[in-house]
Amino acid sequence: MPLPDSEILQLLTSISRELVCLHETDGTYIYVSPNSDTVIGYQPEELLGKNPYDFFHPDDRRLIFERSHQPLLHGAENINPTFRFLHKNGSYIWLQSDNRLTTHPTTGKQYLHTSSRDISEKIESDANLALSERKFKTLFRDSPIGLVLSSKQGYIDDVNEAFAKFLGYETFELLGKHFSEISSLGELEENLRYRDSVQKGMIDHYSIEKQYFHKAGHLVWAYITVTVLRDEMGQPIYYLAQIIDIDERKKTENLLLENNEHLKATKNSLLIQNKQLQSYNQIISHHLRAPVSNLRSLVDLLKVTDAAEEKIELQNHLDEVTEDLETILSELITTLKIQSLEHYHPEWISIKDTFSKVQKLMEGELLEKKVQIDLNVTEKEKVFVSKDYLETVLLQLLSNSLQFADPSRVLRIVIESFAIGTETIISFSDNGSGIDLSRYGDQIFQLKKTFHRHMSGKGLGLFLMKYTMESLGGRIEVKSKPGEGATFLLYFPFGSTNL
Repeated sequence: MPLPDSEILQLLTSISRELVCLHETDGTYIYVSPNSDTVIGYQPEELLGKNPYDFFHPDDRRLIFERSHQPLLHGAENINPTFRFLHKNGSYIWLQSDNRLTTHPTTGKQYLHTSSRDISEKIESDANLALSERKFKTLFRDSPIGLVLSSKQGYIDDVNEAFAKFLGYETFELLGKHFSEISSLGELEENLRYRDSVQKGMIDHYSIEKQYFHKAGHLVWAYITVTVLRDEMGQPIYYLAQIIDIDERKKTENLLLENNEHLKATKNSLLIQNKQLQSYNQIISHHLRAPVSNLRSLVDLLKVTDAAEEKIELQNHLDEVTEDLETILSELITTLKIQSLEHYHPEWISIKDTFSKVQKLMEGELLEKKVQIDLNVTEKEKVFVSKDYLETVLLQLLSNSLQFADPSRVLRIVIESFAIGTETIISFSDNGSGIDLSRYGDQIFQLKKTFHRHMSGKGLGLFLMKYTMESLGGRIEVKSKPGEGATFLLYFPFGSTNL
């Protein structure tokens, strides 16, 4: 047996989440759905015969009358007002209604039909969201530090005044630019690497020091912290960068580091010179003691000798010892000249041009011995050193290679240049007779040391090269094996091979 229409209506409205009502044209309730207590707190019988205007928020009554009630009576359809309604608990809740004018099919009398739902949570959520957006925009615009909002692809969507002023722009001039257009290439790779990590979800934020291009063309330092803003699916949609101006601090820091490096270099130079002085004192005492003692002995013998023949022999010995003493003094004076920095005037010197000049000085001997020379350096490769010093060292190395060439093969010399850190290194290699470093390694650069009995040599060249390099703050190393040649590595400080 089918249910009566009134029972069907009762069932439908009781399970509906919306409050369904029927009103007289003046608004008086004549039907209220059974779920009214769950929506507005009232039982249906508490509303029947009453007018909803008594429950509307005073500020909303006029708007409801003018924008919903009157238009419905004049033929408007489907009006959906949003308004505040007094809940039975005394608070106002937000309702949104679908309002219609309906006509009874038999009597022709008109009624107002309303179907209302509670949207208080949505209104509160929208209000909170709008408040958050206003707060964000206020903080974004007024922030004393630079802020940049960029898209997932890296294009700038918004910037604040602080960042624009930092780079010398107006804010509108930066909108639409890709962040790489204003970033220094020096730190760009690191920046892109971090953004890639963010894209992959490995990190949510990162901080780096980087340089930006100022509108005037120079670079400025900044400390940036980049945070990713994700959508509901966790995908990045925006990047928010906070930029702090550290330009002055960074320049001061770099200046201090540079000064510190100079202080370290000066300290090392002083330590080396002190070591050289100690070594020089030992050299003087060692090399002068024997001839001076010999001179004293010869003079004493000459005083007590009466025989003319013995006197002549002693005088000849005196001449020889005196000549040896003069030679030693000359060598020591040469060393002193190298140690003095009075005439040392460093400048950027081309390695290739300097060696070419040295090569020309020895052109005859090089042609005679058919020496093969591979000069693997370019015009741009330079060292910061005194021109005379570099010529002296290269001339000595070339002379050394010629003097100790292996007679069984054509002499081949290779000169190269490269940089390690702040040092520039010149590599000078030959395929000569080589040196047994396992035997002479600790004596290789000492004065009066020779390592080839069948070859002539005063043992002064390597000693002077070492003193020359150390006097200008550098150093020299050698790698060698007997019969396989030798490689000398000259380390020049504060250099760049490619300016």
